[in-house]
Amino acid sequence: MHSQELLTSFTNRAEAMGAQVIPVAGPGEVGPKLAEILRPLGGKIALVDSPLVKTAGVEKALSQAGFSIEKDGAEFARQADTGIVEFDYGIAETGTLAMDATDLKTRLAAMLPLTCVALLPVEQLRASLTEVIDAYLARGTWPGYFTLVTGPSRTADIERSLTIGVHGPERLLIILVGNNGGDRHGR
Repeated sequence: MHSQELLTSFTNRAEAMGAQVIPVAGPGEVGPKLAEILRPLGGKIALVDSPLVKTAGVEKALSQAGFSIEKDGAEFARQADTGIVEFDYGIAETGTLAMDATDLKTRLAAMLPLTCVALLPVEQLRASLTEVIDAYLARGTWPGYFTLVTGPSRTADIERSLTIGVHGPERLLIILVGNNGGDRHGR
């Protein structure tokens, strides 16, 4: 699949599952875009450090915009309005996000707040789950805790009454970060 096809397919399928996909041209736009879209959702943010978070200056941009940033501690993410986590891959076929969530803070920030913001570099889009599995295997070690996320948390009872946000975030915002300015990770 061509990169534009991957982008279109991923966006369409993720949005069909209830996620909101927000493209930005490059890492420099991430902080200002987050400040803009998170303002109405509350001011406490659980932030997990990652190469993209650092390159994009997310902590500084959100702090300057008046958000309270939480990066660790015994109560990490438990009272946060939003969790911000960089995901490893996006699967175009299903609109699914994949990540190595072996680190507990990553799991907490992605699952406890009402809003999960997934940062995803566009070059990390893959056509299928098989390609994602191959990419993890090529890294040499399989994640200790492998997570797939497709849309906000959802569950249904025996009468098929769908409820959003019971076992995780009720909002999933995916910031698709273009590579304007080159590859940040050397991947």
